[in-house]
Amino acid sequence: MPDLKYLLSSLSLYFFVGGVQASCLIDLAHLHANYVYLRINNGDYDIQRSDIVQVHQTLYLLCNGGLHHTTFLCRYDSVFSPPLSSAACAPPDPVVVKVPDTSCRIPSATFAVGFFYNERFMELYRNCFDGYSLAFQHSIYMAYRYENTVPRPNPTWQSDQLSGGFDNAYEGRATQACLLTNLGAVQPQCKFDRGHMTPASAFISTELKKSTFRYINAIPQYRGVNRGKWKAVETWVNNMVRGLYDNPVINNVKIPRTYDVLKVCIGVLGVHRLRHNTNNNMIPIYLLDNNKIPVPEWMYKIVSHLSGDKWVMLTYNDVSLPNQQALGQICHVIPCHPSLNLNTRDVGHTVCCDPYRFITLNAPHLTGVC
Repeated sequence: MPDLKYLLSSLSLYFFVGGVQASCLIDLAHLHANYVYLRINNGDYDIQRSDIVQVHQTLYLLCNGGLHHTTFLCRYDSVFSPPLSSAACAPPDPVVVKVPDTSCRIPSATFAVGFFYNERFMELYRNCFDGYSLAFQHSIYMAYRYENTVPRPNPTWQSDQLSGGFDNAYEGRATQACLLTNLGAVQPQCKFDRGHMTPASAFISTELKKSTFRYINAIPQYRGVNRGKWKAVETWVNNMVRGLYDNPVINNVKIPRTYDVLKVCIGVLGVHRLRHNTNNNMIPIYLLDNNKIPVPEWMYKIVSHLSGDKWVMLTYNDVSLPNQQALGQICHVIPCHPSLNLNTRDVGHTVCCDPYRFITLNAPHLTGVC
């Protein structure tokens, strides 16, 4: 994702999100509808990611056959002209394309998810994924300021022509049969979700949220972890970009800062291991064929802002606590952002790490990227 585009988008938002009176809002009814809105950004069409629309900015509807003939201008009085309407406009399906990306190491490849218009690809997010071992590596997306968002939909998960029985592998009975074979006993605590990496909550409309339900964007994540502290970190990121934590206090000094656009990188480390029931060997866990769809041992989020503020949150993918020595080898633990409350009974042991040490030790390929 070009940093220049990140900078220009951030500055644009910085100057107009200070007050709702200087912008228009896409209402919830139209966020629920099957619409993909576009805007002009530096002379090119791009996806409208926020429900906040700058005064004098025009919205376009992307339909299967091209742009709808009706356009919507945000007037100076914060009203769309003409008003947003329920136009007959079936949106195109999101597409997945391979893109060059030096942060994604061979044999993995980067798959970008987005939409095409006029032979131009408009990216929503990108994932580094190993198509042979069906192993997620990392994901990168931009989070934009918003006021409203629709509930998470429940569409069918997409395999994107990758071989492998994803649906069956994630199914509970198949997972338990696999673990019984490899570990010599049933593992009742091993209930795995299809854990989103770029989350559906990164986007505010139904159509954009649906684009995240892809197996290239999922890992086997313990259900309690996915819905526990990992969810808490996701919520914190969303609250950051909504402006709940603007003007932070650093060393007892309030810093005028607007977290209007954030870059979020999500990755995994290691393969989770469980002890064999009879020989006590530690067995790496895969959901398919003993070597595909690995269960990661750790998940991390790197969140950065153009101001230079950067945070790393590391979560253990198990309902139990991690070995502290192992944790210390990958993370120099530091205090978390004061608004990130991890002192809850939710599972998924999570700590905050020194971001620069963490990236250097564990994700050097993301240096300068995240």
